[in-house]
Amino acid sequence: MKIKNKLLSLASLLAISNIHAIEIGPTGSGLELSGFVDLYFQSQNDVETTDVSQVELNLDYASGPVSVSVDFDLYDAPSDGTGGNGAVLEEAIITYDFGNGFSVTGGKMLSYLGFEAYDPTNMYQYSYAYDADGFLGTGYEGAQDIYDAYDDGVSLDFANDMFSLGVFASVEQDGGYEYAFAFTGIENFTFKAIMADWDAYEITTFWASYQMDKLLLAAEIAEKDMTAAADPDIEGWLIMGNYAVTDSLGLTLRYSEQEVGLLNEFEKITISPSYVFTDNLSGLIEYSTYEASVAANEPGELLAVEVIFTF
Repeated sequence: MKIKNKLLSLASLLAISNIHAIEIGPTGSGLELSGFVDLYFQSQNDVETTDVSQVELNLDYASGPVSVSVDFDLYDAPSDGTGGNGAVLEEAIITYDFGNGFSVTGGKMLSYLGFEAYDPTNMYQYSYAYDADGFLGTGYEGAQDIYDAYDDGVSLDFANDMFSLGVFASVEQDGGYEYAFAFTGIENFTFKAIMADWDAYEITTFWASYQMDKLLLAAEIAEKDMTAAADPDIEGWLIMGNYAVTDSLGLTLRYSEQEVGLLNEFEKITISPSYVFTDNLSGLIEYSTYEASVAANEPGELLAVEVIFTF
C-alpha cells in the first residue's frame, strides 16, 4: 500500500484496495503483510520471454496518527538471458497525519507523476503508453520513458473533498522538487496537474479521468524537457477507455503518441481484455501495435499474457 499516494498520486483512484492483507501479531496490532506475484509471457521482435516479472512484499503499520509502509521487490533473471536478478527496496516511508487534511511523509516514496501506475496490480494493461524510447538505443526495455518512479525525500500533502495539494522535496544530491494539484470536486471526475523540477530535466503531466457507470475514460498529456542539449526531449499523450463487460471481464482500449527529439515519432494502439478469476487471482492479454516515423526504429508488435496473484 502506497500511503503517500492516497491523496494525490495516480494510485489514489486506480489502485484496487487489498482487503486480504494478513494481520501479523495479535489482533489489533496494526501490522499487516500483503503483496503480489506477477507472472508474464511476452513476444516482440521474434523474442519470447516467460518469467516471474516481480514478487512484492508489503509491510504496513498504523498506530494513531503515525503509519509506516515498507515495500520490498524481488526479481528473477528473464528466461532470454537479458537481465539479472536481485532485490530492491521499492518504498520505505513514515507518515504523520495531523488530522486536519494535512500530512507529512518522509523516506523513499513514489512520484506524484503520471496517469499510468507503477505497480502492475494498478495497471489496466501490461505495457506503458510511452515506452518506445528504448528502441532508439541499445534495444527495447519496456520502461516508462517520461514519468519518474521513486526518490528519497519529504512531502507535505493536504486534501479535502474538493481538491488536494502536495509538495515533494528530494534529498538526493542532484534532486529537486515535485508539485501536485488534484481537483476532485465533481463526482467520479478527477483532474491532476503535476510538475517535477530536477537538475537534469523538467517533467509536466496533466490528466483527467471520468467514471460513467461501467466505463472509465481518461486522457493525458506529458512532457519531459532535458537540461542538456544533447539529450532529446520527450513528449507524449494518451487516451484510454476501460469497460467492465461483467463483474469479472473487462476490456481496455488505448491510443498513445510519443515524440522523442525532433525526428522520432511513435503511435501505439493497445487492446487488452482482462479477467478476475477470484478475489486474489486475475489475468490479462495485451496486443499492441506501433508505427514509427523512422522505419528503422519501428518497434515490433507486442503480445503479452500476464497473471497476477495478490495477498
